[in-house]
Amino acid sequence: MTRSRAWSSLALALTLAVISGFPLPARAETPTTYLLALGDSLSVGTQLFPDAEVGRPTDEGHGEFLLASLRAKEPGLKLVKLGCGGETTTTMIDGGKCAYPEGSQLKAALAFLRDHPGQVKYVTLSIGANDAACALDLDLACGAQAVARVGTNASKIEAKLREAGGDAPVYASMTLFNPGLAAWVHGDKVTALASVPLLDIYNLMQRTAAFANGFRIAEVADAFGSHDFTTKVSLEPYGKLPLAVARICAWSTQCDRNDAHLTADGYRQMGGAFFRAMSK
Repeated sequence: MTRSRAWSSLALALTLAVISGFPLPARAETPTTYLLALGDSLSVGTQLFPDAEVGRPTDEGHGEFLLASLRAKEPGLKLVKLGCGGETTTTMIDGGKCAYPEGSQLKAALAFLRDHPGQVKYVTLSIGANDAACALDLDLACGAQAVARVGTNASKIEAKLREAGGDAPVYASMTLFNPGLAAWVHGDKVTALASVPLLDIYNLMQRTAAFANGFRIAEVADAFGSHDFTTKVSLEPYGKLPLAVARICAWSTQCDRNDAHLTADGYRQMGGAFFRAMSK
């Protein structure tokens, strides 16, 4: 049989199969997998827009940017955001800030992990910023208590997530960028510089908790150049600024609105830090 006759015979067989109702092999569907974003307002992409007095969740958070990068190797990946604006490490465990049928965000996350065994591929966690908000005022006593609380609670949260999700997901938490640097553009360089070691202590606790529980660390603080006071860049309307200060002003609304929520560009940087952590 010639090649052309063989193709004709195959085409005829397929046509007859369709006409007679004979089932053809089904195409394999892309399995659904999940990226689970947990934590505070940063986890739901909250932004403060010029026409608003308070921030609101958006679809331009770190989760969306991370999802776009991860889908190259996980085409069936979907984003699930369980975060809560204003959440602290305590309310994430015990509830009380946002309403969840399970009673708290942590319990809701544990239920999701248990209900989707093997399907959750990535878990991101951004929690603790609201615990340490008093550190922005250089309240050392409050800051010390907050750091200790974050260290204990973050470790408890991460341990429970690992227990529920097992080894299937890649887990990552994050270091925090430094809103305190905004004091620089308001003429208070002393406060801005004093905020750096406070944030370093806080981020050390985050890294310690992550290491203890098998979480990777998204180095958001590094992405924001939080220690770079040597490199100078121009940023309107402030003029020349150290890179660390300029990035806080450009990627958050802390400098102009006294609000630490990120802009879309800031969340893109945050998503990039998580992607680098996830890709190791």
